[in-house]
Amino acid sequence: MKLFARLLVAVLVLLSAHAADARHPRHSDDDASQSGTPGDFDYYLLSLSWSPDYCDAHPNDTQQCGARRYGFVLHGLWPQYSRGYPQSCSDAPMPAAVARQYADLYPSPKLMAHEWPKHGTCSGLAPDAYLALSKRLKDSVQFPPRYQAPAQPFRTTITELQHDIAQANPSMTPDSITMTCSGSGRFLQEIHLCYSKDGHAVACGADVQKQMRRSCGQPDFLVKSIR
Repeated sequence: MKLFARLLVAVLVLLSAHAADARHPRHSDDDASQSGTPGDFDYYLLSLSWSPDYCDAHPNDTQQCGARRYGFVLHGLWPQYSRGYPQSCSDAPMPAAVARQYADLYPSPKLMAHEWPKHGTCSGLAPDAYLALSKRLKDSVQFPPRYQAPAQPFRTTITELQHDIAQANPSMTPDSITMTCSGSGRFLQEIHLCYSKDGHAVACGADVQKQMRRSCGQPDFLVKSIR
């Protein structure tokens, strides 16, 4: 009975950790995250979440999934190593005035509150500069019409989506564009765009490319409609 009780406690701890991380899935191999030094990284990964997919899985998130219907939303701007990524690099706070200034940048205040301590503190930038860069990069991305507010779902592939985004953003190349899928590769979950520290498109790391191939391993996947 004592062994059973210990096993039960271990399972409950794992389930609790999974639930806490469900809103913010890991963006590369689980063992690739490292504690780091602010400003010491190789490139940025801009993560844009496809909100219809998130909201199908989290209908009770009224901040993001209420009356307003989003398409691509900012998940985060993540400092990356050439392999792996740093996280939680300092305990620098997010000033309330700065959070209010950029209140519309993320789909919910909870997401901003999560992203700054985990990823923003590794940028080496002050909170206002980090959010300004996040906004500039997010706003610079152009999406082809069919990705903006589709009334009907449609199917695409890794190669086709990379081509579509690169065509709409001439500074990007296919190797600077990756993505993740949900539902065992059946649905578009996020696109990831890679940038140098000064905001120019660069190739994503091999680990990020590997994650894309593993996550979106089906021959094609569905881009859900905005309802």
